[in-house]
Amino acid sequence: MKRKTILTIALFLMSLATHATGQDGDIISIDGTQWTLLGQPISRDTVLWRQVRAAIPQQHVVISSNWSGITAFWSIKQDMLCLDSIQFLRPAADNKSCPECIPAETLQRVFKNYFDGKQIVAGWLKGDIRVGKGKMLYYEHIGYERNYEEEQIISIDHGRVNGVKAFHNHVVDGFSFDQGRRSLPMWAETLRVAPAQLREMFPLHVERYPELANEKRIVFTIRRAKVDETGHLVECEVKVLKPCDNKQLAAEMEELMKAYHPWRVSFINGEYRANGIERYTFSYPLE
Repeated sequence: MKRKTILTIALFLMSLATHATGQDGDIISIDGTQWTLLGQPISRDTVLWRQVRAAIPQQHVVISSNWSGITAFWSIKQDMLCLDSIQFLRPAADNKSCPECIPAETLQRVFKNYFDGKQIVAGWLKGDIRVGKGKMLYYEHIGYERNYEEEQIISIDHGRVNGVKAFHNHVVDGFSFDQGRRSLPMWAETLRVAPAQLREMFPLHVERYPELANEKRIVFTIRRAKVDETGHLVECEVKVLKPCDNKQLAAEMEELMKAYHPWRVSFINGEYRANGIERYTFSYPLE
């Protein structure tokens, strides 16, 4: 029983590690241009995914940015999403690795129900895929949580493209809690702003709260943050995590944050997002 419990905990921690690491995604060619496909469409069919994984050597190389060890290459041909090849990394000398493709005949066997004699059509796939290229505008160290200058959301119905939404994303400069650094997992966000600057931006009336007399800092967390195109924070929910939940103090910080301008605005896939504000936890120094 003890061994089983330890194994369960180990698998749980491995799962957390997987989801807390940015993944590379597949590659797709659209009209001769290469895009990053932010996901792995094969994995949406668990049977196919298991068969593909069984078709590669057991000792293939796995890296932190690609936990499956598999990269699929796709293209859109005559409005059909086609699987062109699947690549994995084979161990080589000197602790290096080299890319190798699954043989075409093996792919045709695995995807026999979707091979039309010329190509493999993603007939198992129904739903949206997201592709991106250009400069990366936002990155979160988890899964495929990132955005590029150019993105498309492509609707697939049993392998056929039945809709494409194209977006040109951009960011309007302003203050955010993640400025100047790459995002950490959402549970590990910490603020890196000079204490004096933070107190100047958000001048709390700490004298109103005698319970803070012996405290060195206040820890706030932000949820439901929304910004508009002008850089104003039009909505947010602030909560005090430390020293204790204080609704009055949280409300004061919330009003100060809404009064501050400008915040950074990310225009992503047709909507304004509070990237670098939403879901952040930060410390407000009292000395």
